[in-house]
Amino acid sequence: MPAVADALREHAPAVWQTLSIVQQKVISSIIRCRTGALGGVHYRCGECQREHWVGRSCGNRHCPSCGHEKTQVWIEKQSAKLMPVHHFLVTFTVPREIGSVLRSCQREGYRCLFAASSQSIRDCGSATKSLQGCQLGFFGVLHTWGRDPMVYHPHIHYVVPGGGVKLDEHGQAQSWQSTPKNFLFHHGTLVRIYQAKLADELRAAGLYESVPASAWHKKFVVDIQPVGHAVPTLKYLAPYVRRVALSDKRIVSVDDSSVTRR
Repeated sequence: MPAVADALREHAPAVWQTLSIVQQKVISSIIRCRTGALGGVHYRCGECQREHWVGRSCGNRHCPSCGHEKTQVWIEKQSAKLMPVHHFLVTFTVPREIGSVLRSCQREGYRCLFAASSQSIRDCGSATKSLQGCQLGFFGVLHTWGRDPMVYHPHIHYVVPGGGVKLDEHGQAQSWQSTPKNFLFHHGTLVRIYQAKLADELRAAGLYESVPASAWHKKFVVDIQPVGHAVPTLKYLAPYVRRVALSDKRIVSVDDSSVTRR
């Protein structure tokens, strides 16, 4: 089966002028990866004196070859952070009209999407009986495409533990308070909070007026799925974090008081 690099060598020239400079750099790196065009490493066995030459890898995070090892490292690192509890995968999407606005102003648009969705999880949690008085911790990954890589489809996947740390009146941790294994939040409440907060974030960023009024009457799809110990979910997310299809990714770790992108 032809490798991705082989396919790019054959077909990239036909669309080269339509690509951005960033995309051209990525494709150029993948095409030259381990071919010797980037230099190489010369090995010699001290016993048999046999020599072996290996072309240098490009190290680009989009490269299928270079990304595999980093993907495994990411899975191991995130798996070590998982608590020994059940988890949920919470996914936030936007209607196509809002997605177009986010694409035209990606830095602010994605910040709005992260802020609205993470705040919605926090606020919905505080309104949920099994999580009242608890501090939640979760992380999210931004995808900017769906199953069809040619269709722009911004959405965020959050891995959310099924519970929170119960705090006393002084804000000190007391104990772990668990949710039912098949219920995290009331779905309708989460959708309403998310829609309102996204509108507020877009207003603050000066992007609200660019959204057609009809978009706010469309269905906002938010999905909540129980995923057990969450390791399979990490394996699903990892290729998009470490190896992405010439698109954007953001990771956000959230607790009750801070947001950190890295």
